[in-house]
Amino acid sequence: MHQQLGEVVKERRSSLHLTQEDLADMAGVAVRTLKAIEVGKGNPSLSTLQKLAEVLGMEIRLEIKKLNK
Repeated sequence: MHQQLGEVVKERRSSLHLTQEDLADMAGVAVRTLKAIEVGKGNPSLSTLQKLAEVLGMEIRLEIKKLNK
């Protein structure tokens, strides 16, 4: 089972002992944006994801799969 984006961000942020406010400030995103992402209600842009990933020491990987028809 794959973790949702918000769960991954929240777990990594917590493991680094960062508050939402700290991470948002370090990444240059709004706190409300980060909060929305963490609860699964956000629809972040790739730019926002890149900023968060950089601060969290993570990478973004895009995978495209062919659907079986």
